[in-house]
Amino acid sequence: MTRCSICGTLIKPDDAVTDCAECHQQYHRPCWEEIDGCATYGCASAAEAEKAPPPVVVGAGWGDEKECPACDAKIPSSRLVCRCGARFPWADPMTRDEYRAWTERERAITAAKRIIVATFLVTLTGVVAPLSGLFAFAYARARRSLLEGADGTYLAMAYGSAAIGVIYVIILALLAFGL
Repeated sequence: MTRCSICGTLIKPDDAVTDCAECHQQYHRPCWEEIDGCATYGCASAAEAEKAPPPVVVGAGWGDEKECPACDAKIPSSRLVCRCGARFPWADPMTRDEYRAWTERERAITAAKRIIVATFLVTLTGVVAPLSGLFAFAYARARRSLLEGADGTYLAMAYGSAAIGVIYVIILALLAFGL
């Protein structure tokens, strides 16, 4: 028994079959009629592929629109940026309240990242490393939920600042005791 290359099932002796005149591949007759020809790649009797016409609303998303929660303009539903400059985390429509909450969280994340970077740079100067390290550690612990993204880079910077601060405290203690 052979398999029909279109449906992948075995061709039984009592099944209606069609043999391709070019490549002699055997198919179930309904399968052959479904695709209107042979399924063997490169065969002269292979079915003609038809290219579907482009949709009428090319570039307009899925054919429907959503309202921008920032400016109320109608934009294609799959767009992630509006003409007004508003950007969205996903293509699904957002309410004005959802958009406001998301943008506030994004601003808080950006601010927290900037504070951590600035604190890390101040810690590297060494002058105020014990204080800036302590601040970085406390700030990162308080804002952990905001800083967890980006593969932990910003949390690592904050804890690195704390470690540098501890190292400076140890060095200062050793110098103070004359060791």
